[in-house]
Amino acid sequence: MTAALGAHSPFLMAHQQKNRRKRKDPAIERKADDLVESTGISRALAMQVVLGRVELNEVLTRMAHKAEVESLMRRYDLSRALATQITLGQADLDSVLFKRRMAQHLSDNADRSVLVQAALDGKPVSLALHGQRGVDGTVLGVDRYEFQFKPRTGDEETVHKLQAKFAVDATLRKKVRKSLSYDKERRAAGDVEPVWKPQDRYTCSNKRLFTFQDQKTPVQASLLEGEVLRGVVTWVGRYEFGLEVKGGVEVVVFRHALANLTPA
Repeated sequence: MTAALGAHSPFLMAHQQKNRRKRKDPAIERKADDLVESTGISRALAMQVVLGRVELNEVLTRMAHKAEVESLMRRYDLSRALATQITLGQADLDSVLFKRRMAQHLSDNADRSVLVQAALDGKPVSLALHGQRGVDGTVLGVDRYEFQFKPRTGDEETVHKLQAKFAVDATLRKKVRKSLSYDKERRAAGDVEPVWKPQDRYTCSNKRLFTFQDQKTPVQASLLEGEVLRGVVTWVGRYEFGLEVKGGVEVVVFRHALANLTPA
């Protein structure tokens, strides 16, 4: 409209003069001052409200949104764009924070390995292997698919990683046995081979495992040969996860050995 009327249009000039007179009106000035004092908005915005160019509710809503965005940014170290989406209801804060915690946890623990740690520190470890076999010994080395193991009694052997079902510090083995139970049907089936093809294994996503851990949900982990462990997930790795069982003992479960995982 301004362009159509022209910068020196008599109508436009009269309109501008009228606005200037309004701004200089003591009554208008007092109303603007009152708004500044009662709402905390800027003098310029208060004048816009008094002159009817903007609604007070709209100004207050914008201020509230801005304050909430800045609070979210400071408190949770969020970007302005993400904080704005949360404030406007376009994103959920709990979901955003959960995804951040999960991403950080998986980044920190993705390659965590009880076998590698045992090889590094030389501490004896107790392993549950397929064939319903339990052995204590030391891990001498770890390759991509196999590890070298020296049983407490017997000769050194090379074991495929898929043969391992769970592991625990050898000094805590007896405590774990006390908390171990069995699925009778699976146990009665006898020795069971590992599931060699990844696509045929029981699927338990990182998100599901981490949700159990994040919410401290007690779970029941059933293994291929019938062992059942109950506890709380303590960490999640790409191939293993920690499970704190009765007595505060941490058992490391190999994910490829799972038959089922449910809330306990």
